[in-house]
Amino acid sequence: MPELPEAETIRCQLEGEIVGAAVRRLQIHDRRVARAHKSPEDLTALVQGRPIVGVGRRGKAPLLFLDGERPATLVFRLGMTGLLRVVPSDEPLAKGTVAALVLTGGKHLRFLDQRRFGSMVAYPTREVDRTPEFEHYGPEPFSGEFTAEYLKSAFSRRSAKLGIVLMDQRVIAGIGKIYSDEICFRAGIRPGRSAGRLTGPMRERLWQATREVLSEGIDCRGSSARDETYRDIYGIPGTFQERMFVYQRTGEPCRVCGAPIRRTPIPGGRGMHWCPKCQK
Repeated sequence: MPELPEAETIRCQLEGEIVGAAVRRLQIHDRRVARAHKSPEDLTALVQGRPIVGVGRRGKAPLLFLDGERPATLVFRLGMTGLLRVVPSDEPLAKGTVAALVLTGGKHLRFLDQRRFGSMVAYPTREVDRTPEFEHYGPEPFSGEFTAEYLKSAFSRRSAKLGIVLMDQRVIAGIGKIYSDEICFRAGIRPGRSAGRLTGPMRERLWQATREVLSEGIDCRGSSARDETYRDIYGIPGTFQERMFVYQRTGEPCRVCGAPIRRTPIPGGRGMHWCPKCQK
């Protein structure tokens, strides 16, 4: 599933490709993509005919800011296998295309989703933090609200494992399985440690590691790990997987100390990857 670095890569690329164009038509190829609305027509009414005046991101979700009589925001929920592509209008539809924005200027913004877990939802506002989807989200990792002091209050009295808490969008927006594992490794903290039992120095290391790892992920245009389908809007894979220390490396030697990387199962069939020597 795309996380913050992947969504930020998409945001930056879309900004240079589609801002200033208008949505001539919204093509829905699978009605399930509009399931957050009463009907696909409701989604179309909020999107079609509007100029794109900006591209944003909240957590893992790319956003399109639309102008018109009443401003609107189009949110892409990418799910497990959602991809966005900017292609010439005459390019044949790829397998798995669930929707397409036909833009002025001869381009299409296409939404591909092989497993159909993703969706699109439009809100008649640009204040996304007041929408039901985002009103309970925690701070963005690169915002001024995200500090080591914030982590102290956010983790207070939390007995859940740190690796799980980091993926809670109500605590920090944008982190999922890949970057949770890598952040914990970089901070030298076991992901199975209770979040509420971190010391002050641990929280400081975690704050620093969060920003460092996510920054590197963005620099690498995201991660296309072994079980991930992610590609950027041009169909090019990310490269952060080449820098991973623990994620998907169960049994392999730690790149720092040589100890075998371990995997601790968590609900949902997932697991936390960590080094028994480097992380305490």
